[in-house]
Amino acid sequence: MGNEDESPAIVGSTWPRNRVPESARQAVLDAAAVLQVRRSEAAALVSSGTAPDIEVVARHPDINPWMMKASQTWHELFSVRPSTTTAQMRASLPNNRALLERGLRMVSIFDTHGVEPGARALLAAEPAGTYLFSIAPVQMKIVDRKFVLLHGPEIDGEPSVMAISSARCLDAAWRYWEATISASSPPDGVSTLEDLTPRQRQVVALMATGAGDEAIAASLGVSVRTVRSDIAALLDVLGVKTRFAAGVRLQLWSGQED
Repeated sequence: MGNEDESPAIVGSTWPRNRVPESARQAVLDAAAVLQVRRSEAAALVSSGTAPDIEVVARHPDINPWMMKASQTWHELFSVRPSTTTAQMRASLPNNRALLERGLRMVSIFDTHGVEPGARALLAAEPAGTYLFSIAPVQMKIVDRKFVLLHGPEIDGEPSVMAISSARCLDAAWRYWEATISASSPPDGVSTLEDLTPRQRQVVALMATGAGDEAIAASLGVSVRTVRSDIAALLDVLGVKTRFAAGVRLQLWSGQED
């Protein structure tokens, strides 16, 4: 999969959530274990100062700012994350949409059991094929097929991120990516909310975090007036009278599907 002429699959399998075949599950775990070994080897080389193909690119608290700035120059990104929250998705989705509009080819895989219900609803409303659910125990990003981003060693007690371009580590990263893709499925959102439009599902998920109309509008890239119109319509569909009740309804219905 490390060959420049090959294109990784970007469409998830049709396996329902929580029904991944045992062989596919084990393949992910095996590939994750190898990648973890490569990560540990790289971190040890960084600590010893003998790492020509490894660079610590960011340290806490500058990791997210570095990622947002660096991603402006990327052309292709394959990402795997063990977990995400509604608040994290609310913050990152606007930037991701902007990157996609600029031409970034991106696929992100999240661990099925590590995604909050509100985040699941937000992801389900995004363009098909961009976000997938799978078994994803190790966080990583493969950038432009040239290097992989992994957790680095602690430096002065703070976490760091490494960019690793060695063939040995890239091969392990691609094998892990192939395994997670093979066990993946698209986010199906909350089926009980089928009567809502995709944007209304996003609005109600953001409402559940306590976001105001202006914050929701900024996150979704629409006007405040549009958000208020969506809120009025979805309250009617959900059969509730308050924003809080709508958030509670989302949480309850999401929980019934797990």
